[in-house]
Amino acid sequence: GKVGDYGTPEQEIPATGFGPGVDWESCMTMNNHWGYNKNDQNWKSATTLIRNLIDCSSKGGNYLLNVGPTSEGLFPVASIERLAEIGKWMKANSESIYGTKASPFKKFSWGRCTQKEVESGRTRLYLHVFDWPADGKLLVPGLKNRIEEAYLLADKHHAVVAQNGPEGVTLLVPGKAVDSVSSTIVLKVKGTLEIDQPVPGQQADGTVLLPASEARMRGEQIRYESGQQRDSLGFWLDPAEGADWEFRVAKPGRFEVSAEVAAPAAAAIEVGLQDQKLRGDVPVTGDYGKFKWINLGSIELKSTGKTTLALRGVQDGWHPVNLRSIRLKPVPPGQ
Repeated sequence: GKVGDYGTPEQEIPATGFGPGVDWESCMTMNNHWGYNKNDQNWKSATTLIRNLIDCSSKGGNYLLNVGPTSEGLFPVASIERLAEIGKWMKANSESIYGTKASPFKKFSWGRCTQKEVESGRTRLYLHVFDWPADGKLLVPGLKNRIEEAYLLADKHHAVVAQNGPEGVTLLVPGKAVDSVSSTIVLKVKGTLEIDQPVPGQQADGTVLLPASEARMRGEQIRYESGQQRDSLGFWLDPAEGADWEFRVAKPGRFEVSAEVAAPAAAAIEVGLQDQKLRGDVPVTGDYGKFKWINLGSIELKSTGKTTLALRGVQDGWHPVNLRSIRLKPVPPGQ
């Protein structure tokens, strides 16, 4: 269905949110039931609930947590304990959640990021560290800006040393995490954020794999879906919408291009790369969760460096397609 101007995914958090301009919130239960169920003791831990809240905020969404009272109108003890834990964490860290925007980064291995513009030309980045570095060094990949000030949110007097380097900004942090659930580090940045996002490159054999999770969406409805064996572009209702991928070429040459697609009705897709276009017919695979590789033909990558592959639908007889990935495989010379 169409997201419209508000998205409400239930029991899951979209992998990259819905992009700018769409308000959304993720509704989730504390265990497996929306209402009170005395047999359901499968409670999510306070750590999971707090990290879900951070995850939603880092993708520009709200976290709507369902609490089911008992038949006596009381909240279960397990709910109260968890709400108290969330409250305790929020007391120290609410500044990094309320009034913040989605992360400007793609993703981190160690946690999440939220941001807030405090005054014109000044941004505060909140780094939510789930996995505290054992060696006391935390890399913020691709960040080019000089850091005006860096400190721990729970202890504003505890300054953090920030060092700029070719990989990004390295933060020298205390040996132990402030909070085992998620510790927040604040970075004050002046001027426009400059982030050099890492892009996929070629594998050792020259193959390029472009997964849906790395795509940049173009359009109102198309988006990245995860969960339920999806991990693909979905809601591609309008063929004029599409996606593109930036990647790095180290070994140019000729490549076979194929796409991993799922569709309950036949359609056609088109990819464009360095002034060349390929069109492929998408067969009926069964349903939106049943994927099949299709060959789109071959293409020449003429030069090294960064390049962009663009994907769109073919208007004629369009039916929505889910796409999991695109692969470029080198064609050995002489073939």
